[in-house]
Amino acid sequence: MNTNLETLIFRFPGEEIQQRRGSFNRIAPNSELSGFVISDFNLGCLYSFVPYSGNFETPWEKLFFQSNTPKVMNKLEYLAISETILTELKQEKLQKVVFSRIKNVGFEASKAYQLFLELEKEYPHALVYLVSSELFGTWIGATPEILIDLQGKEARTMSLAGTKKTDDAALWNKKEIDEQQYVTDFILDKLQQGGFKDLQCSIPATHIAGPVKHLRSDITFEMGENSIRQVIELLHPTPAVSGFPQKEALKCIAESEKSERELYTGIIGWVSPESSKLYVNLRCCQINKGEAFLYLGGGFTKESSPELEWEETENKSKTILNILQKIEQ
Repeated sequence: MNTNLETLIFRFPGEEIQQRRGSFNRIAPNSELSGFVISDFNLGCLYSFVPYSGNFETPWEKLFFQSNTPKVMNKLEYLAISETILTELKQEKLQKVVFSRIKNVGFEASKAYQLFLELEKEYPHALVYLVSSELFGTWIGATPEILIDLQGKEARTMSLAGTKKTDDAALWNKKEIDEQQYVTDFILDKLQQGGFKDLQCSIPATHIAGPVKHLRSDITFEMGENSIRQVIELLHPTPAVSGFPQKEALKCIAESEKSERELYTGIIGWVSPESSKLYVNLRCCQINKGEAFLYLGGGFTKESSPELEWEETENKSKTILNILQKIEQ
């Protein structure tokens, strides 16, 4: 068997696990999307998977790792940068910024497939995946956030923001409600500007995603003659993963974050003429030799507390961390 073949393993909610061998290839700018696709945060690198024929009994023969080690941010650094972001927010230069960091833990890479299987069982309503390529290394995730779900000409997206621990019984506060409303308004405005018809938006409701929960609104619309790539470029990145106003938030992210997001908060999923489902790549980690790097973000508004935002990222890490630690015992 060719040990240089790359790996794609994934499971959409309500579907069977799919395992593929083949290769990830860069997609040229302005090209239409097809098959399984994944991108980085800025859509600067978009990849599609080209499968080879034939089945295989083992998930992989070889994992691929990036040579560069992501920069981990400690709590003191995080709190100091958070205060700078808060100053900008209170001066009303920005309404929301999603500030992310990276957390590392020891992990034996040979257990990556076991981690995928445990995540698949634990999160039936998420897109769960394992990808490994020479182009970007090895990543695993369980993401709950749909960017676009397209069936024929009928499309759905979601506004997912605001985070609390699942067992927190308190009412959603102003900061969390505002944070989610920024995302909803942004999506509706963009779709209206793009000329999409029959826009409908549900009222916010609680969405449970393992150890944390969010506020979620579902937004439906008609695609018309637009392509799925046009929708991606119109909506991504939403304020759920960048901030608002978008241009200023992206500038703040570039100045504040100490490591590239890579595939974190990019897009991931399936595109076909009949139906497509693309997610925002949240709750994910990059696997290197002996380590897992968890990518964690939180939405800052002027009501934010840096200490509480740190705790929020810690809570989000538990989506993968709890299972990772269990299989490492």
